[in-house]
Amino acid sequence: MKTAARPLFVFAGGGSGGHLQPGLAVAAELHRRLPESEALFLCSARDVDRRILSSAAAENPWLDWAPAAGARGGTGLWRLCEPLRLGLESLGALRRLRHRRPMVVTGLGARASIAGCVAARLLGVPLVLLESNSVPGAATRLLSRIATECLTGLPLGEVSMGALCCPLRQTGVPVGAGIAGLHAELYVASPVLPRLLVLGGSQGAEQVNELVLDALAGGVVGQVLPPDWEIVHQAGEAGVTGVRERYARLGWSVRVEPYLMDMASELRAATLVVSRAGAGTLAELACARRPSILLPLEHSAGNHQRKNAEYFAGGLAAELVGGGLSAAAASVQFRGLLEHVSRDADRRQQMSVAAARLAVPDAAARAAAAILQLADKPVD
Repeated sequence: MKTAARPLFVFAGGGSGGHLQPGLAVAAELHRRLPESEALFLCSARDVDRRILSSAAAENPWLDWAPAAGARGGTGLWRLCEPLRLGLESLGALRRLRHRRPMVVTGLGARASIAGCVAARLLGVPLVLLESNSVPGAATRLLSRIATECLTGLPLGEVSMGALCCPLRQTGVPVGAGIAGLHAELYVASPVLPRLLVLGGSQGAEQVNELVLDALAGGVVGQVLPPDWEIVHQAGEAGVTGVRERYARLGWSVRVEPYLMDMASELRAATLVVSRAGAGTLAELACARRPSILLPLEHSAGNHQRKNAEYFAGGLAAELVGGGLSAAAASVQFRGLLEHVSRDADRRQQMSVAAARLAVPDAAARAAAAILQLADKPVD
């Protein structure tokens, strides 16, 4: 007798932790509700996708992944061939999914999401988009023309809402269960061992590394950051060696890692966080009740990181290094913020309370419930 296929949920997208981590959180919640189900991630061929998904699959036998999309087109002939490449990738995803029809395909954003989402449409499978940022990306805007529904994370403005062509449902930005659970824990503004956590994103960020190191280089140890503070710095693969060497020259004993896999433990131990402003990271900071100084990625698509950061700064949950500043001016402003916030426990406590108000710790459950509502509903 042929064994019935297990329910399959497909997640399409990748290229960064900000795209993959919300999908992994939703996949885990779907598996919790349907223990017999499986998840397949159709991702990009980038190393960051391989690292994140390999680690997740090793811990969760019900999860599988496969690169289904190449890099974004460059210039000249490469860009002219982009429609052909997307078409071939979509046909490849269609062949992969046709023999085992998924219940729902969820698009996680970025170029890597297009092939799997187009395949869902061709198969008549419900297509859900997961858009975490305050400004939807180009892939989400394009795919909204064929999507069944879009689940939004941070609040969208009227212009952003108008750019999406499918029904919207705000669920919040999904985070993993370990980080969601931090929302129930109290934040201690003055711990015995205070710690600065520096996050440059899943791939590191040269600008974040430089701003932090330049600020600490502005004086003797303890002048900018109190001398009893520890530092944990996620520097990215490319920057880890240079960052370690610079800290050593400055006289700081710092744990520098290319990538931090157990973010729940890192956030639990953090007293203050310096971070980029991707929606996934901000959602994790809010759930963990952590005060932060935000350094949005300049020239991010649609300037979405600055919009994300402005939402948190407006809610008094974070300090924001202003936009349009020269490198020197940004360094001066950041150093002043770091010196002030690291010495003001009351300010950190106020920011923690404000961050907790912005948190949506059950966002993964909300998104999973929305996806299950659409399961087995054919698309015309």
